[in-house]
Amino acid sequence: MSIAPQGDAFALKNSGLNVFLFAEVGTEQNGSPLTVLSTLARLGKDPWAQAAEWAKMPAAATVPRLTQSIIQMPLCPRALAEAGATSARLIMLLPRQTGATMQNAGRTVIEFRMPEWLPRAVLGVILGLAVVAGAFVAAPTTPATPTPVEQTIGSER
Repeated sequence: MSIAPQGDAFALKNSGLNVFLFAEVGTEQNGSPLTVLSTLARLGKDPWAQAAEWAKMPAAATVPRLTQSIIQMPLCPRALAEAGATSARLIMLLPRQTGATMQNAGRTVIEFRMPEWLPRAVLGVILGLAVVAGAFVAAPTTPATPTPVEQTIGSER
């Protein structure tokens, strides 16, 4: 069972797993540093889900799994030779939490419940505005009273 943060783009930064995931595994043969996150992603695993799963397991059971992942990478010979020791060091960076605590840490979204009265209030405001707008549209127009100049011009005809 894997626990991955769902529905919150900012949950990943608060997951407590980033220290582990962004830790360096070793140097690749091309000279680039390789992180745990890159290692897991290259193996087709969801890094946060895998790290969350490993965080719930005892370190003794997790070290061989991470070591197996590391030795599949194109690392320099020294990094491959030290894969077991590197795994033991990196596993210590995982937060050791229970499944329920880890699950709650991944869900940082605050649930919002709309009050039951809100739809009725919105409908009332819309109907009120419609009545007011209708009153303006349907208001009778009164003929303008002719100005004295218009009265003079009208009487000369």
